[in-house]
Amino acid sequence: MNAPLITAPHVEPFFFDVAPGTRFCLYHAPNPQLEPRGTILYVHPFAEELNKTRRMASLQSRAFAAMGYAVLQVDLFGCGDSCGDFHSGRWDQWKRDLAAAADWLDARDSGPLHLWGVRLGGLLALDFATTRKVEAIVLWQPFLNGRTCINQFLRLRLAAGLDGDGPGAPRSTAALRAALAVHGRLEVAGYDLECAMVGAIDACEAINLKPLPCTVHWFASGTPGARRLAAGAARLAERWAPLGVELHFHPVDGVPFWATSDIAECPALLAATASVFARGAP
Repeated sequence: MNAPLITAPHVEPFFFDVAPGTRFCLYHAPNPQLEPRGTILYVHPFAEELNKTRRMASLQSRAFAAMGYAVLQVDLFGCGDSCGDFHSGRWDQWKRDLAAAADWLDARDSGPLHLWGVRLGGLLALDFATTRKVEAIVLWQPFLNGRTCINQFLRLRLAAGLDGDGPGAPRSTAALRAALAVHGRLEVAGYDLECAMVGAIDACEAINLKPLPCTVHWFASGTPGARRLAAGAARLAERWAPLGVELHFHPVDGVPFWATSDIAECPALLAATASVFARGAP
């Protein structure tokens, strides 16, 4: 009896060494029945949004692999199942992790490298692309300003009411930032923020980045936010055009799966992303 023909893309979990310690990865092998089309490096969101988006990241990774792309998902230092405590994560360390992961993909598979960043991972991917040549960058509902990301995260502590109603209790993100500056560390939704981490994230703004020439596909889900973002995307496209960066904005309706209480999916976002890649080189 002949062995059954395996058509489902192969998924391989593993750890690789990169100082300091090890990083957990998921490698999605490209469909062996198609010509290899390149590699895609996934850049995950910040803190709890990493967990909330795992389902969507898995679905899209498998879709990319089925189209002939090799996909690597890596938990950055201090995040997910990789080594290090969350508070010890640093922006520059995360970029070094991405460089190591991109080198690993280059050594294993052929074809151009693509980045796929979600939320704060989108901003990190754009920053990484200022020093690493990539074919294209896919952004899912990205933060374009690190300070906005941190402020949204701090609001989780305000919403939880952990500081009570006393006269000295912080009632704004500015007050929480002041407390962080004094104490050096602040717990938010079970995650310990440190000043050094926050300072580096605050300092990153997409408008000030200069990615190397590539194509950027920005997908924004959730109405009416996506429509409001269109004007911002146009300004960014104009800013980056002289650098050889071609930006395409794709509004998509769907639930904010990165922030829902239960794990959620956004089929329209999956379909829109797959459609861009199905047409050929993104």
